Amino acid sequence: MKEKRAKITEIDLVRGFAMMGVLMVHATSFATVQMRGDDFFGLYNFLNIFSKVGTTTFIFLSSFVLFYNYYHRPFRGRDLVRFFKNRLMYILVPYVLFSVLFFTVAWYHRGGESDLAAMLESFWPKLATGKSYTHLYFIFINIQFYVLFPLVLMLLKRFRGFASVCVLVGIVLQWLFYIGNDAWWDVTNRNSWSLSFLSYYFLGAWFGIYYERVKAWLTSAKEAARPARRRLGWITLWAVWLGAALIHIGLRYNQRLLGMEYHPLLYDAFWNVHTLTTAVVMLQVALLLGNKRAWWLKGFRQLGVYSFGVYLVHPLVLLVYRDYPPQTENSWLLLAWYAGGFVSALAVSYIVVYSISRLGSWTWIFFGKLPGNLRTGRTPSPPVPGPGQPVTKVSS
Repeated sequence: MKEKRAKITEIDLVRGFAMMGVLMVHATSFATVQMRGDDFFGLYNFLNIFSKVGTTTFIFLSSFVLFYNYYHRPFRGRDLVRFFKNRLMYILVPYVLFSVLFFTVAWYHRGGESDLAAMLESFWPKLATGKSYTHLYFIFINIQFYVLFPLVLMLLKRFRGFASVCVLVGIVLQWLFYIGNDAWWDVTNRNSWSLSFLSYYFLGAWFGIYYERVKAWLTSAKEAARPARRRLGWITLWAVWLGAALIHIGLRYNQRLLGMEYHPLLYDAFWNVHTLTTAVVMLQVALLLGNKRAWWLKGFRQLGVYSFGVYLVHPLVLLVYRDYPPQTENSWLLLAWYAGGFVSALAVSYIVVYSISRLGSWTWIFFGKLPGNLRTGRTPSPPVPGPGQPVTKVSS
């Protein structure tokens, strides 16, 4: 019999946190270019860089859930077929549909002519590399990780010692790619390739494999053999996270506003530490708050449940919103307008995804496998995948 795995309800909370990061980055991206010299540029830069944790956290969560589900049970031929069938249906189909939608909208929005041959010639390479629109590269990365998953799973199950140090292996491999690319390869669109995110993938794998141990370390100090040492570990984690984030923010501020350039690998280093530790901090916060019933936590959970759809839809909301900028130079009014973009992207995207999800089970073609229990009140089904989230149950 297949081993039943306990459902990790906190995952949706982490997805909600990560989705807020994605929305904030995209809502402030234009401000970091257009508002240089404005009184609030420091705030725009802070929010933009501090929030650059969504993509990496979703990669971490995707890998975490996969290895939590599959590592401790057999993975046979029929499991492999079911695995790829689910990815084809619930990830690849929405990816293709939204690639067509965003490419077409962007084509006409930029003044392109109605020339089908020219459109198709431009579209196919973009579809094959995740470049049909700026946010779709992320799903392209996760498709690469899905292809690699059976091989990585086999290796980690076969070589248990490798599994115990896979985080370090992921960091080393990612940085070999970074350094090699900086010195020799100069790969175009480096961040469209999974090699750029191996540290997050293997961090998720390690958490999925050793979750019970990780959970105990993140949530309990009293029961630890050395509680003072564990508290010190928490303090160190949060200090490294906050320190790396602030330095990363400062480096980008100097670059954007003052024109100070540093070596590209320096930005990569602080971004990598900032985002790796963010994934752990978010999970710890979710575990500590997971049993509470506050309304705002429920909101984050709901956002996490529908995060895949919100991720796909929100750039279209921002595209329309940005066509109507205020005709003013007042810093406060412009700040309110940029804040309105964030709120609109969040609210409109959520309402659209939630509303469409209630039309029937066929809506998986747009947003993957939607939460049937929230739609109809029936027995819960697997939650909607966040960006890069596998479409398997957390409890199998």
